[in-house]
Amino acid sequence: MNERLSDSDLLAFLKGVLPVKDWGSARLRPLPVNYTSRFWRLDTPERIFVVKEFFPGAEINPLYPTLPDQEAEALSFLARYDLAPALETYTQSPAGTPLLVYGYGPPVTDQIDVGEAAELIGRIAELKEPVPGHQEVPAGYHEVLENGDAMLAAIPDSRKAVNLKRLRPSGEAVPRRKVRRTLVHRSFCLGTIQSTADGARMIDWQFAGYGDPVEDIAGFVSPGLLKLYGLHPLVAYAEEMFLKHYPNQETAERFLEERGAYHWRLAAYCLFRHETLGQTNAPAARAYGRALEEEVDLLLRLRSK
Repeated sequence: MNERLSDSDLLAFLKGVLPVKDWGSARLRPLPVNYTSRFWRLDTPERIFVVKEFFPGAEINPLYPTLPDQEAEALSFLARYDLAPALETYTQSPAGTPLLVYGYGPPVTDQIDVGEAAELIGRIAELKEPVPGHQEVPAGYHEVLENGDAMLAAIPDSRKAVNLKRLRPSGEAVPRRKVRRTLVHRSFCLGTIQSTADGARMIDWQFAGYGDPVEDIAGFVSPGLLKLYGLHPLVAYAEEMFLKHYPNQETAERFLEERGAYHWRLAAYCLFRHETLGQTNAPAARAYGRALEEEVDLLLRLRSK
């Protein structure tokens, strides 16, 4: 974790790159740190800015490689469609780390409606123009299961992996289909939607790629992903409302058939992180362990239906 960039150094740096009229009224405060980035919020009379410093070495990950260049491309592109906040700057910080800043007008309310979230991610899946520089990611039921298999193979001595393999959905349960790849956010949940003066916008595009939009529906309803974002799992009614408002009902129906693969893969990823982070980052390992429990509970509920 990079700790060299102090708040005072950052503020001095931002004064040279952001178009703030009244720096005397500006207030910079740190936000909670996640596993790959540090965040600050800069409040000014006209605009709110979120500052994101990326830690080095997070580009290698079996499910969520952190790609700062890709996030900058996504913000620049998607802001034109009113789907993401505007990219203010993407540069190198005084500490030599990638630094990204996006901005938006102060919202009237911070409340996000589940139906609004469904419509937002549905619009992203329907984009025709490709976003430059984005990776392709495992897409479809069978590729997702194989992705999970690979993560468990990387922890061959894990006793928990043996039990998780027993919950693996059958590859024969769903026929192989050709997937029409679309832009997918990949960590989409209530924690990655930002209220702005102009409506809801999507943030945290560092993991995005071209894959199956079913993945974003699975992410939104995933109790494990919500746990990692420090949020409570959705109640059944909220999940039903989300699916009802999702614009492409064919995709929503396919999600109901294929969701087990996505939840199982996320469980495999959480177990992989739980096992591999135990010696280097015990708090993170415990957090992934709790998320694993949530996904396993969901898998058991799905099997009992």
